[in-house]
Amino acid sequence: MISKSCKYALRATIFIASRASDGVKLSIKEIAREIDAPESFTAKLLQTLNKHRIVTSLKGPYGGFYSEKAQLDLPIISIVNAIDGLSIFRECGMGLHQCSDLHPCPMHFESAKTRDQLKNTFQQTTIASLAENLKEGSVYINNS
Repeated sequence: MISKSCKYALRATIFIASRASDGVKLSIKEIAREIDAPESFTAKLLQTLNKHRIVTSLKGPYGGFYSEKAQLDLPIISIVNAIDGLSIFRECGMGLHQCSDLHPCPMHFESAKTRDQLKNTFQQTTIASLAENLKEGSVYINNS
């Protein structure tokens, strides 16, 4: 449902947010290593996240990426919207262009329920809540 890019963006944002209380600014290299992604790909995602004010960056020798207090309170749907857009919550589960309530595919009504539940979860879950779980060590964001 969500793209691989969006999954990496979620991981990067949560990692950055998990370090917010430490007051550190993270480099692209550190973030890429933590989320198991190529640096150039990570840089592109972070640029988009910064543009949408989901994370903040500071240039220079003491620069890097970090989360501000207001950003921690954002729902994770803001990340999905920045990377994939919200149309993923309206797309047909079978990839048909004409699928709708009036012209449903065989999976329309079942997949619509799942999509709606996922959208609701993304709207109600904040970056801070996921980052806190990561900081406590009860969850992880990489394959190591």
